[in-house]
Amino acid sequence: MKRLLPVLLATGALLFAACGDDSDSDSAATTAGGAATTGAAADTTSGSADTSAAAASGTNIQAAGECGMGTGEAATGEPIKLGAVATNVPGIDFTWITSMAGAYFECVNDNGGINGRPIEYIVEEEHIDPAEISALAKKLIEEDQVLGLVGNTSIIDCSVNGAYYAEKGYFAIIAGVDHACFNNPNFSAVNMGPYYSSLGGAQAAVRAGAEGTLVIATGNQPGVDLINSGVVDYAESLGMKGVSLKPEVPIADPAVLAQQLVQEAGDGGGVVLDFTGPTVLPLLQAIEQQGLIDRVIWASSTPPNDPSIAEALGAAWNGKFLINAEFNLLDTGLPDQNHMNEIREQYASDVQNSSFAQMGYLAGRTATDALLSIEGEITVESVNAAFQGMKNFTSDLFCKPWYFDSTVGANVSNNTDFTVVPEDGKMVLFEDCFEIAELEPTAESDGNPLAAIRAAEEELGLNTGA
Repeated sequence: MKRLLPVLLATGALLFAACGDDSDSDSAATTAGGAATTGAAADTTSGSADTSAAAASGTNIQAAGECGMGTGEAATGEPIKLGAVATNVPGIDFTWITSMAGAYFECVNDNGGINGRPIEYIVEEEHIDPAEISALAKKLIEEDQVLGLVGNTSIIDCSVNGAYYAEKGYFAIIAGVDHACFNNPNFSAVNMGPYYSSLGGAQAAVRAGAEGTLVIATGNQPGVDLINSGVVDYAESLGMKGVSLKPEVPIADPAVLAQQLVQEAGDGGGVVLDFTGPTVLPLLQAIEQQGLIDRVIWASSTPPNDPSIAEALGAAWNGKFLINAEFNLLDTGLPDQNHMNEIREQYASDVQNSSFAQMGYLAGRTATDALLSIEGEITVESVNAAFQGMKNFTSDLFCKPWYFDSTVGANVSNNTDFTVVPEDGKMVLFEDCFEIAELEPTAESDGNPLAAIRAAEEELGLNTGA
């Protein structure tokens, strides 16, 4: 078995969120670019939606370290209603994301709002019930009359409500989970979701020496086969065996699952875990207790990128749990990360400092920039044109600038990211920005559209790091 080499990069001089665009997504991860900081000038081309209001252009309207207009005075005008739905069931709680987006909007409201108008953020929890979430979407749009959707984070929302949102003219800024979120032009996620994040984890595992078999384990939920297909397809593209497991969550017996994962992967294989932090921690502890850490290369999708997970793991895990991090480290000391930490502490102290918090912060921040860009009346049409028109929004949390619309019918603008590992109670950077793998369709799955998306990015000047 090839052993994982803990080639940890120095954390005192982290990248400033711009990366090279090496076309080989499995080459050694390198950072090639300079800083992408809030407040930087960016492309000013308007969006494609037909509206009299100016569409957002990603020029980072808000000053670094400020919410909204930064006036320090509370907004008192007529509220601008925004809505969201988030899954909350045992083992899967995405309300941290909407809570953090709500905290950002509270800060905006305390600093002049949107030209004096506060944001009213209406969040509905859903329980993976298609009838329920369909009704909640209609409530938000038809009864509450929200002007836009921000921070939606649901197992089934995009599949169930995608056609409805399109019919009503909504372009939602979300934190995507459902794989359908990334293949529908009416959604654009600040994250990359479990399909792409698990794929990034598998790439890291292979670079660290995994061979023979790659196993992907995701909690049994609607859409799980699509989520797991990325790792399986990637393994097979390398001549390896790909295995998809779908355990029930919460995990009833972590020790039994740990043994099954190692058995399926075989000595020297790779295992990618796709569970939320509270679900994965007992499994990691069971793996350590049974002496299984060094049997395979362990990797993960994003959710365990959480300081509480690093603190709970022993030194035996140092450098040996490769987590695909869709955003920069949580302790970079860079402006947006510091700003997020300040807002979380002031307005949402019950939200863990985690990648989920970063998702909520970025959803709120990008939506606010879009709203501030609108010239004229704020309506459903102007808000959604502004959302769709977001281009090259920079943040030190991202590897590359974020945009809404790739124009190819699928939006995965966050498609370049990091690998982090636990080290002495902290998450530290293991690999700088690397591209998530482009996969061709197979007889069993649709592959992914990243090749078409990146071609469109190059043509349109999106995600350039400039």
